[in-house]
Amino acid sequence: MKVIVTVNCRWWNASAQGAVMQALAMSRIGHDVVLQVPSSGPLASMARSSGFERVVPGNVWRFMASARRHRPDVLCVHRGEGQTAAAVLLPGVPMVRVRNDQRRASNGFLWRLVDRRTSLVVFPSPFMAARGYQGDRPGAVDVVPFPVDTDAFSPSRLPAEKVVVSLGRLSPVKGHKVLIRAMALMPPDWRAVIAGENDQQTSGELSGYADSQGVKDRIVFTGRLPDVRPLIARASIGVVTSLGSEVVSRAGLEMMSSGLPLLAAATNGLCDIVRDGCTGLLHSPGNHAQLAAQLCHLAENPEVGRYLGENAREYVCREFSLDSVGRKWEQALARWCITPGSTIRKADI
Repeated sequence: MKVIVTVNCRWWNASAQGAVMQALAMSRIGHDVVLQVPSSGPLASMARSSGFERVVPGNVWRFMASARRHRPDVLCVHRGEGQTAAAVLLPGVPMVRVRNDQRRASNGFLWRLVDRRTSLVVFPSPFMAARGYQGDRPGAVDVVPFPVDTDAFSPSRLPAEKVVVSLGRLSPVKGHKVLIRAMALMPPDWRAVIAGENDQQTSGELSGYADSQGVKDRIVFTGRLPDVRPLIARASIGVVTSLGSEVVSRAGLEMMSSGLPLLAAATNGLCDIVRDGCTGLLHSPGNHAQLAAQLCHLAENPEVGRYLGENAREYVCREFSLDSVGRKWEQALARWCITPGSTIRKADI
């Protein structure tokens, strides 16, 4: 199958990573995939560092005009501009719109025209389809999960430390204050490491809040880390304390793939990836006392953490690995977009 994946954003976010990981997953199982990204920004280098080499930087409209000569079997677009460009310039090619964020579809006149040209809308989490993020769309909708590189994120052989790890930008919606308050109820020999860049609040502000809770000396803020795997390798417990957001918890899946027990807020896509009591534990969003009770239970019963972590690893490898998600993409595209008997052609772009 000859597939074009396009994403038109200039920063590394959920849409960008979703496009790169889809391209990588489908190429891993043998499909002919080209990834289009903007000329400026980090996406081309990030795609190559993730292991995907067939990247074409450039303007999405010019790329679509060029791609028209080569007639791909299917287009997968991860942003609205790419969807519009494909609808105008490649009207005869099946098109898939992949939605990796929580912005709901509009219902304007232009959207309806483009949506009629869209063969399939794909969400990474079942909750998005269940809550109607497709808007008034009458056409096909499917769910294909966000993949994880389970080879890169694998259990550590190092002895675990008494460390709780949290990965995510320092936005209030990520709920870092919930973890800080929970740490005040943890045994004093445990500490938390929070990795993420400033976003609406700073590490200094959160450090001041930790000071007010009496745990400043037990909370470490690292800023954004280019590679979080060494941090995960030292930890015993992973947490995601989001108060909302989390269409796809990339951080949660990576910690689960690494064999950590995950304590997650019961919100949005987290409820789709965490099986409470089996692959992790869920707590009510914002409930620091409940989170602290779960943390203390795992601290006192490490065998429970090992059980949850082993289950989490097995679950992610089965459902979210690159090969598994590549096959799910293959099945979805075959179901909704590919005409029986179509041929597989080598990319010519």
